Amino acid sequence: MENKKIIKYKRPFRPKVATLILAIIIVYVAVVAWNYFQKGYVSIYEVNETSIADDSTITGFIVRNETVVMAEESGYVNFYYADQSKVGKNEVVYTIDSNGSVSDLLNDVEAGSVTTSTDIIKMREVIRDYYANYNPASYYEARDFRYKVENAIFEQSRSNLYNDLKKQMSEKSISGDFIKSRSQEPGIISYSIDGYEDTKVKDVTAALFENGASVERKQLSSSEKIEKNTPVYKLVTDEEWNIVVPVSEDLYEKIKDTTSIRITVKKDNLSFNAGVSFQEQGGTTFAVLSMGCFMGRYLNDRYLDIELNLNAASGFKIPNSSILTKKMTIVPGDLTTNGGDSEEKGVLKVVYDKNGGSKKEFTSLADFSASDGNYFVDPSVLKPGDVIINPKTKEEYTLQNVTTIEGVYCVNTGYCRFRKIEKKYENNEYTIIAPDTKGGVSNYDHIVVNPDKINEDDFVE
Repeated sequence: MENKKIIKYKRPFRPKVATLILAIIIVYVAVVAWNYFQKGYVSIYEVNETSIADDSTITGFIVRNETVVMAEESGYVNFYYADQSKVGKNEVVYTIDSNGSVSDLLNDVEAGSVTTSTDIIKMREVIRDYYANYNPASYYEARDFRYKVENAIFEQSRSNLYNDLKKQMSEKSISGDFIKSRSQEPGIISYSIDGYEDTKVKDVTAALFENGASVERKQLSSSEKIEKNTPVYKLVTDEEWNIVVPVSEDLYEKIKDTTSIRITVKKDNLSFNAGVSFQEQGGTTFAVLSMGCFMGRYLNDRYLDIELNLNAASGFKIPNSSILTKKMTIVPGDLTTNGGDSEEKGVLKVVYDKNGGSKKEFTSLADFSASDGNYFVDPSVLKPGDVIINPKTKEEYTLQNVTTIEGVYCVNTGYCRFRKIEKKYENNEYTIIAPDTKGGVSNYDHIVVNPDKINEDDFVE
């Protein structure tokens, strides 16, 4: 049999089109990604006119001139003033009887009372305030709401109640077998105690703020029988009150020279001014905020979350990271002139040719910032050593001074342009700048957030 040599056939290399396209895409993506991370991402921020405030939220402890009144005898109590009502000296605040007969007479008196439109308005105010400040995480607010509703009803039904009671007893020829308790001094009634009524400003320590959220209030307005010498109501005898707040070293440095400060109560956003003094207790510095109004509004509070409205400013808001510095040539404003028939500000610069001859050229300063009678010009336009003409005296003046100014990169046209800023206020994140800086930024301008990633005159894609 004849031997036959078998030779393996090699197919020519024919790359698949799909594979080639995929490889090209992968290489392109890799190159773009490399360039992206090498160059760094440039963030843009839109300037907006707004206001900013450096508010410190802090919890304060309330100190008032308050006295807890004890029951004179055991028996059933009936009150004649609503919570937070003002009472005069020698006014009958409550009565105590041994068998509850006064309560029966009062029920007859209250049965004849009529709900007025004013009563309905007051109840709506209570409900509206509760919904406006509702916090599902705070159970005590729901408890306080119930108490306020009950107090509103109490106030409606017991106006001039004691006088009505005496009239009812006279008509029915009933003798008064009960004890009348009168106020010893004028003040504001409260039927809530928390155990801190005797605390004075000097007694406030850091320990009082450790369990402030869990302070328990006891409501006293009850128709149940009480024992002699148990708390029956509280009387606040002075409109002056204090909020004592612990302050950190940083906060103390900010307000140590302050004698008055504006505060905002977080629970209802009410703002008012308070006097400021300081005391130290147990190594902790406290600010004592003194007020002569709105005491009754927070009569049943012991702790309040407040904001200290320290600093505020309005203008253009920009991120702190967008601010950079640049050396600029100072051009005195009295050496400027108008260009031709226009109102464009500039200077007459002396330009020398290679043969030593000179001529005067108008150099515009319209794009540069001005402040305090001076223009700040980029050194590429005017630098120290350049000679300009005084338009009044026609004398030559050699520029000499430079200064470092703060500014931002504005990219409205796509190219980075340095714009001067004038700070009005700053905190840890943002700065408020003056909105009327000549040659500065305007509302809705676009600026670079991270100027370290780019150079002036670069184009931002």
